[in-house]
Amino acid sequence: SPIVKLFLLGTLKFATRDAYGMGIEYEAGKPGLNDSMYGLVGMIGSGMAETYELQLLLQYVLSVVQKYQVPIDIPVELATLVDQIEIALNNLLKNGSVSSVVTALDVPKRLFHYWNVVSSARESYRESVRVTFSGAKMISPERLIMTLERWLKEIEMGIIRAHTIISNANGDNGTSAITPTYFAYTITEWRETGFFSDTGRALVDAIAMSLVPFPLFLEGPMRMMKTASSSKQALEIYKNVKTSSLRDENLSMYTISANLSGLSQYMGSVMALAQGWHGNQSVSLQMSYKYYLELIRNKLYDVFFDEMTEGGMLPFMDPDIYGRSPIECSSFIASSAFHDPSVQGRGFMGRLSGSTPEFLSMWVLMFIGPKPFSIDERTNALSLSLIPALPKWLFGSSNQISFKLFGSINVTYRFEDGGGIRNLFDESPKRYLITRKDGSSISVKNGVIPDNPAREIRNQVLVDAID
Repeated sequence: SPIVKLFLLGTLKFATRDAYGMGIEYEAGKPGLNDSMYGLVGMIGSGMAETYELQLLLQYVLSVVQKYQVPIDIPVELATLVDQIEIALNNLLKNGSVSSVVTALDVPKRLFHYWNVVSSARESYRESVRVTFSGAKMISPERLIMTLERWLKEIEMGIIRAHTIISNANGDNGTSAITPTYFAYTITEWRETGFFSDTGRALVDAIAMSLVPFPLFLEGPMRMMKTASSSKQALEIYKNVKTSSLRDENLSMYTISANLSGLSQYMGSVMALAQGWHGNQSVSLQMSYKYYLELIRNKLYDVFFDEMTEGGMLPFMDPDIYGRSPIECSSFIASSAFHDPSVQGRGFMGRLSGSTPEFLSMWVLMFIGPKPFSIDERTNALSLSLIPALPKWLFGSSNQISFKLFGSINVTYRFEDGGGIRNLFDESPKRYLITRKDGSSISVKNGVIPDNPAREIRNQVLVDAID
């Protein structure tokens, strides 16, 4: 079932946390959205972006289990891995909780031992299911709830630890309260196993390791904002980022990273790039748009539209500086860190840009709202409610603004005569006039369109316009 698959995914990711219990280890491929840092995988690298996504995943699985209170059947091998994780956690915590404050870069022995045991259990699981699963084992909702709540608590401890790491980003020195994005680890002690690789090099077992902190990257706070429990918490993250070294004040934009000078060349091709170019402290339009998207998702409307109109989004960038059409997204923008002032602020297409989907997501939240359709669980009736987030300056002198819903239905928001124009934030229309293609109409005198007309709108065939 889908919930079993999600639980399996969450279990494997939980078992892949790094030695400090902060980030999720990169075992292969490319880290997060920063493709040019592919060398981080070979540096025992890990990322906080994946940790925040894991937190959301486990919270969702927990909410489903709590709601339906039914047992699930999981593969026997997965049940064994869950048991081994629980035993390792019991051993880790039997002498009390491990501090959530990182006071040294050397990984404490208790945490290292837990990491070593769970990593070995994870690899044993993978070896046991190389061909297929051997059977199923039922796990009760009570056991699932207890396990998931425990894991979420450990993830929260890891997040707190990550916030105590001293960032070596220029100008931050650990005082910015911004979440890190990446870590790496160095093996400081090892013992030989007596075995050798195909090239004749001795194979060793690690017995101690040390943490390597990294400069700030925008992906960390962007992902963290997805987990914000309130607009107030999201606003605090925004304020910290705006005053950090991720902010390019000259361009009124945000760079993909802080200064990467001095980092290992093994990180990948990012270290061969000039500062302020491509993945090295440039402005990634896709990453910036992902960050702006979280602002409007968290209902930070004022700061969202401020960032937009100050030049952070197309088409509010100066086209003479941008160097391209203001309706054309770029792969990246050379930041103020680039050595040539004549290039700073100019957009480049190093590859295809992923900015468009993020912009469309922002457009949907601006004009339609986060959840237009809903179903009454008791009656199974469908309803539609448009909840736009539109600033008053978008309405212009006509006191109205229009868009196409589903590409075919003309929707017009307009203020009543004498009502005055204002910001339309998180507010449903007071009434709807639904016009069909045959000329007939339906008037709805509240902010929620009921079942039958809502279905007509969703089917798109009969409805021509909504006012």
